[in-house]
Amino acid sequence: MSDAPLSIEKIVNGGYGLARRDNGQIVLLRHVLPGETVKARILLEKKGFAEAAATEILAASPHRVPPPCPKYGRCGGCDLQHCDYGQQLQIKKGIIADLLQRAPQSALQQAVPLLADPIASPQVFGYRQRLRLQIDEHRKPGFRRFHSHQCVPITECLLARAELNRALQQLQGQPLFHKLLAGTTELELLLNPSNASVVCLIHLSRKPRPADMKQAEALVATLPAIERIEFHGQDFLPCGPIIKGNEDRNKELQFLLPPFPGHTDKSISLAWEAGGFCQVNLAQNIQLIQTVLDFCKPDAETTVLDLFCGMGNFSIPLAMQSASLLGIEGQGSAIRCSRKNSDQAGLTNTLFEKSPIHTRCQTLAAAGRSFDCVVIDPPRQGAPGLAPHIATLTRKRLVYISCDPATLCRDLGELVQSGFAIKKLQPVDMFPQTHHIETVALLEKEIKY
Repeated sequence: MSDAPLSIEKIVNGGYGLARRDNGQIVLLRHVLPGETVKARILLEKKGFAEAAATEILAASPHRVPPPCPKYGRCGGCDLQHCDYGQQLQIKKGIIADLLQRAPQSALQQAVPLLADPIASPQVFGYRQRLRLQIDEHRKPGFRRFHSHQCVPITECLLARAELNRALQQLQGQPLFHKLLAGTTELELLLNPSNASVVCLIHLSRKPRPADMKQAEALVATLPAIERIEFHGQDFLPCGPIIKGNEDRNKELQFLLPPFPGHTDKSISLAWEAGGFCQVNLAQNIQLIQTVLDFCKPDAETTVLDLFCGMGNFSIPLAMQSASLLGIEGQGSAIRCSRKNSDQAGLTNTLFEKSPIHTRCQTLAAAGRSFDCVVIDPPRQGAPGLAPHIATLTRKRLVYISCDPATLCRDLGELVQSGFAIKKLQPVDMFPQTHHIETVALLEKEIKY
């Protein structure tokens, strides 16, 4: 179909601009902004809507800026580099508000006025402490195109910390590295904030061979930016780490949290294992934790349940001010780290358990357990079906941290039906230049008279 002018009404979840054809059919486009008029080519007709690509900007938004990345539009990572940062924040707030307004529960529609402006990230580029790269058929690392398995090779990413880009460029200059990539599906680079060096995880499609280990040893010895190399894969346990000289083989990655105003008066050291989860934007993580602490309002009598507690990102700061904290997590490496982090902080009021979240919540509820404050930070898919158990376990306050507005709204709907009232909604921008947004929701048990 030939190009047709379209007016962009808003940006919806997924980062798509929404427009309507003359017949009222919805059209979704990427890399456009609200208020713009564009020419577009229809790419795909689906039931109820069409997908299109903008071919010409007829009337540009005043918020449109030249994207600084030369790969923008081909790489499938960023989708808001063409927008100034202040407007990015408003777009993200609008995405959450749109989902709330379209929710079937009136309580969610009525919560739109509670939605605060997003907390801006301290850095809008160069903030990521982790990169996960695909390896193409030419043994070059890069990112996949949008909705494609095709890889766009890169030598740097503007969202990555400078230390990661330096390590990537050093690796790509080594023939041994290209040999290692022969059996590699993915390459992961992790910044160790404690010493500004980089851990390299090589994901192999087969078990590592002696030649792989020798090549990795040579690379670590040669490249100053690389702290260690590990081999990971689906069909074998992690191999390594290959380290420099006499370094500690069991050393975790580590970062330092400052004191949190109104809550803690000393800094906190948190460690996690390579391959485990840690927030990618460490500077913004500080503001995320501050928000969670402000919503939880822990004191010396507060009992806390932290679900999907990970390595203790929220647990340790919360426990420093609470009577007791129970953290539950399904990943063994995260539980190992949360226990170590608790010991490192000198805490004696914590208990961390490895268990599937739904199963453990059922047993806790069946045992009559309840907590003053429940914190839940689920993965992108949210926590469907957990609301009735959370309602049983929560005495006063529930703080829900979400990285997906769609699953957040679904779960908020279930929680409202289970007896909670939404009190606050605070977006926190962890992912500048993309449509992704973190949201912290405060809910309280409704008092029935």
